[in-house]
Amino acid sequence: MLKIFNFMVLFESMKLLKGSQILRLLLNIAFTGFILFAAVNNNDKNLPLGFIFLYNILLFLPAWINNFWLLPNLRNDKNVRQYLISLIILLIVAIVTLGQYLKWLYSQFNHSELIDFTPLGATSSAPETLEKYQYYFDVIPGIIILILIMAIGYAMQEFFLKIKKEKQIQTQQTIAELSLLKSQISPHFLFNVLNSLYSLSLKMSKETPDVILKLSDILRYSLYETQEKEISISNEIHILNTYIDIEKLRMPENASIEFNYENVKDSVRIAPMLLLPLIENAFKHGTDSTIGVSYINASLSCDEKHLIFTCENSFKESAKKEVGGIGIENIRKRLQLLYPSKHLFKIEKSKDIYKIKLELKF
Repeated sequence: MLKIFNFMVLFESMKLLKGSQILRLLLNIAFTGFILFAAVNNNDKNLPLGFIFLYNILLFLPAWINNFWLLPNLRNDKNVRQYLISLIILLIVAIVTLGQYLKWLYSQFNHSELIDFTPLGATSSAPETLEKYQYYFDVIPGIIILILIMAIGYAMQEFFLKIKKEKQIQTQQTIAELSLLKSQISPHFLFNVLNSLYSLSLKMSKETPDVILKLSDILRYSLYETQEKEISISNEIHILNTYIDIEKLRMPENASIEFNYENVKDSVRIAPMLLLPLIENAFKHGTDSTIGVSYINASLSCDEKHLIFTCENSFKESAKKEVGGIGIENIRKRLQLLYPSKHLFKIEKSKDIYKIKLELKF
């Protein structure tokens, strides 16, 4: 199961990475297209468009190489020194190449204004001793500006991609953990039901066939409905009543069992197997034959915004029994995963009373 989960995470990560590369390419094309459109639109002196296009493409080329080659290599190799050396070499080659092309453009069209060839008309002044090389200083700001802008865009995209991947991994882990919790709770619950059925069979009870039918209903619920993310509250109530009917058959005559659910909206949906372990726990620890007069009082009310479930039962401390056990601990973990910051699960235990209160916010 762990191998399958790791494969799923890797597969989803690859899809995310591929999607991010396509998005990055589209954004770069859009940005480049905007600059080229601005360059053409600003061509008041009717210069040949081919030369303007070529200048702006060469202007973008260092930023593209940085975004699609150098930065991805830095992300994978973590070799800062190699990245800086490669970036410096790229800048030198770009400045020399673009500077020579700009020099040719100045002489060919008898223009010395950079804004005539690109909307990125930022320039820098050459020192007096290097004034004859001004065309190199004209191209430096544009190259650096584009590299910085596109590198910032790359960093932001990587940051959001990392957040998305972490969230996706966390979601996959939550699904795996919930599946594990479900696989724990069903056998544990059915084990207790079978114990009840065994007790009835020893008594040769006439209700045994009816109990078997109800047990099949519980098995269907355990096998199928628990696979759903949420089920109707009416389905959960039905299975609670079914379980209570089974347990009542083996209870002492003086035991009092009540379950009230009058203020319930049928449209409400909750996670399956959320309330049943709480009732099961009450029967397990609240109807001991050594308690005397034992009782279980459970109530459920809910609407579209809130759900409140309470269960109080008689209780007798025993060194042999771990109160709650798998069921209660399982519920705690599932609540943390399914309703984080939207639930209250409270247990109060005294010498002879055990109370559980569960509140959910939708």
